[in-house]
Amino acid sequence: MPKKQRWFWLAALVAAWCFDFLFWNKSANLSYFIWVVVLLGAGYLLAWHEGKHPHWRSILLTVLIVAFASVMVLRSEEMPRVVSVLLSLAGMILLAATFLDGHWPWFRLRDYVVEFTKVIGSGFSGAALLAAQKKNAVSVDGAHAKSRWSRVWPILRGILIALPVVAVFAVLLSAADQVFADWIKNIFNLEEIPEYLFRLFYILIIAGFLVGVYLKAIHPAKEAQKPSPNTPWMKTFLGWTESGIVLAAVNLLFIVFVVIQVRYLFGGTVNINETGYTYAEYARKGFSELVAVAVLSIGLYMLLTTITRVETRFAKTGLTALSVLLMANVLVILASSLQRLMLYEQAYGFSRLRTYTHLFIYWLAALILTLVVLELLKRRGHTALALVIAAIGFGASLAILNVDGFIVNRNVQRAADGEELDLAYLNTLSTDAVPELLANYADPDLPPEAVHKLGAALACREETTNDPSAQPWQSFNFSQSRAYRLLQENADQWSQFDPYLKNNEWWIAMDGGEISCNTYDYMD
Repeated sequence: MPKKQRWFWLAALVAAWCFDFLFWNKSANLSYFIWVVVLLGAGYLLAWHEGKHPHWRSILLTVLIVAFASVMVLRSEEMPRVVSVLLSLAGMILLAATFLDGHWPWFRLRDYVVEFTKVIGSGFSGAALLAAQKKNAVSVDGAHAKSRWSRVWPILRGILIALPVVAVFAVLLSAADQVFADWIKNIFNLEEIPEYLFRLFYILIIAGFLVGVYLKAIHPAKEAQKPSPNTPWMKTFLGWTESGIVLAAVNLLFIVFVVIQVRYLFGGTVNINETGYTYAEYARKGFSELVAVAVLSIGLYMLLTTITRVETRFAKTGLTALSVLLMANVLVILASSLQRLMLYEQAYGFSRLRTYTHLFIYWLAALILTLVVLELLKRRGHTALALVIAAIGFGASLAILNVDGFIVNRNVQRAADGEELDLAYLNTLSTDAVPELLANYADPDLPPEAVHKLGAALACREETTNDPSAQPWQSFNFSQSRAYRLLQENADQWSQFDPYLKNNEWWIAMDGGEISCNTYDYMD
C-alpha cells in the first residue's frame, strides 16, 4: 500500500487534466510529447516519494519512449508518427509492468501479452482497489487513520457530484424563464456546459486509469520473478514426426519454387519480355505475396518450435536443421521480393508505400538472420526480444530517414537520369519534403523540365502551408514551422508560378493542363 495515497490521486488528476489541456481542439504534435513527459515525470516522482528505485533497464526504456514521442514534434508525415505513437504507448505499458525489476528483455511472447494485460487490468481496477485499501486502513491502535485530508475529500466528492445535478436543473429552469436564463448566461455559457461535463467525465476516467497504472508500476501486488526465456511457457503436445513433416514439406515447396522460378525471381527485364508482363504487373504479382510468405513462415517457425515435443537428440537436431533451412529459403524469397520492388521503383519511382516496404524487408531479413543465430545457439526463448528490437529498429528508421524527403531526392535523381518527375505526387507529400524540394530546386545540374516542376511544387506548397503561429502552441510541429519559414523566405524564387483557387482547392497550370495542389491519390 502506498505511503501517501493522495499523491497518487493528485499525480493522476494532474496528468489527466494535462491531457485535456494539451489535446482538446489541438493537434497532437508538441502536445503529445509534453504529455508523455508529464506521465513519465509523474511516475518517477511518485516512485521517488515512495522510496522506490527504477531498474537501469527501465531508465533505458524511458529514453526510448521519449525519443519516439519526440517524432510527433519533428515529423509531419503520418506513418512515422503513427508507428512512433504505438511504440511509445507500448513502451509505457512495458515500463509500468517492469519498472522496478527491468525484466522485459527476458520476456517470451506469452510474458509480453500477460504483462500488458495485467497493466491494463490494473488501470481499470487499481483506483477502486486503492480506495478500498484507504477505507480499510487502520492505525496501530485499531482506529481508522485520520488526517486533515479525510475532511477535504468528502467536500471534493460532493462538489463533483453536485456539478452535473445543478447543471441539469439550471438548463431546465433557464428554459422555463427567460430572465433567469439571461442571468445564468451572463455568468455561464449554457451551450458549453455539456462540453465541460464531458471533458470532466473523461478527465476523471483517465485519472482513475492512471492511478491503477502507477500503483502497478510502483507497488506491484507481488515481486516479479525473472523469466527463464528458454523454458517452455506451455506444455508441448505435437510430436517431432508431425512437425518434421510439416517443415520438410514447406521447405520442399520453397526449394522447388526457387529452382523452377530462378530466372523469373531474378531475371528482371528478361522475365518481363518473355511473359509479356508490364513492370507494374510483374511487381504487384510478386513482391507483396512473397513478403507475406516470409512473414507467415516466421509465424509457422515460432508456432512449431513452441508446440513440438522434442525428447531425443535426433529430434532436436532435426528440428533445428529444418528450421534453419526454412529461414534460408525465406531469405532467398525475400531477396526476390526486394528485387521486384527495386525494379518497380526503377520504372515508376519511389512512393511512401514502396519506401515503407523497402525498410520493412531489410528489418525482416535482419530478424530472420537473428532467428537463425538464436536457433543455432539454442536460445529460441529470445525470439520475442528479437521481435521487439526489430519493431524498434523499423520505427526508428522511419523517423530518422525522413521518408518524404527521401522520396523527393530519389525521384529527382530519376528525373536527372531522364525519367519523368511526377508533380501530382510531390504535392501529396508532407512538409517534411519541403527542405529537399528547395535544395533540389537550387541544383543547377537538373534538367529544366524537372526544375520547372519543382518550382511548381514549391509554389503549390507555399499556398497550402498554413502559418503555424496561427495555431495553439500545443500544436507546434518543427517540420511544419521550418517548412513555412523556408517557403516564405524563398518565395521570390518561384514567383513566376501562379496557383489559383477553384472549388475551394488550389490548382496550378502545367503542360497545357492543370494539377491539383491538394491531391490525395493512393499510390502503391
